[in-house]
Amino acid sequence: KEYKVRPAKGLLLFGPPGTGKTLIVKAASHELKATFISISPSDMSRHGYEGGVRLIKDTFNRARENAPSVVFIDELESIAPSREAYASKITEEIVSELLQQMDGLKDLKNVMLVGATNKPSLIDKALLRPGRLDKIIFVGPPNKEGRAKLFKHNLDGIKGIDKIEYDKIADETEGFTGADISSICQEVKLKLVRAKIAGEPEPEVTTQTILDVAENRTRSVTVQMLKEYLSFVKEYGERR
Repeated sequence: KEYKVRPAKGLLLFGPPGTGKTLIVKAASHELKATFISISPSDMSRHGYEGGVRLIKDTFNRARENAPSVVFIDELESIAPSREAYASKITEEIVSELLQQMDGLKDLKNVMLVGATNKPSLIDKALLRPGRLDKIIFVGPPNKEGRAKLFKHNLDGIKGIDKIEYDKIADETEGFTGADISSICQEVKLKLVRAKIAGEPEPEVTTQTILDVAENRTRSVTVQMLKEYLSFVKEYGERR
């Protein structure tokens, strides 16, 4: 108040698919006891893109009525793509309505927009300027320590996990996202189920079992993908 600093009204989370961008926003909304209201491309499809303008307007009206609230737009690049690259009357109307609603948040204290995207370079540039999406944050894949914790969490309660070499598994799974790790653990559990059905009395998970499953999986995060994100950060900066 002393320095008349206005809180950020817009936040963009960008990064590879499966890194937990949506989960972060849901968890934060819950912790802050804020109403979580979301829009996704599938919502837009159900209403028809002609009804997209009305959907956006209604969503922001609900957010104002249920403040404090967070409006979350998943796959923002699909809902508000660059009007230069995807010029059409429908795109123009939807992006214009979204910009108008974002500008209307400036005078509100307790409503915030959060967008998530895997392809930030495709978002209309008007949304990315300061005053709209003030904060731009990269959500990357988990580091070694994070990968080890994710394996422990996903395999919790399974027989034999106290013998697993989590550091070794974490070293071998660089480039895997949280969603990748969850999927690997699901397959490991299915192997145990099959072993149990086949008559093994007490099948156990081992380090090698996990590594064998991971070896046959493709990493979600590629070097090319990270280069594209780096290019975006160089153009717009990572505003925290």
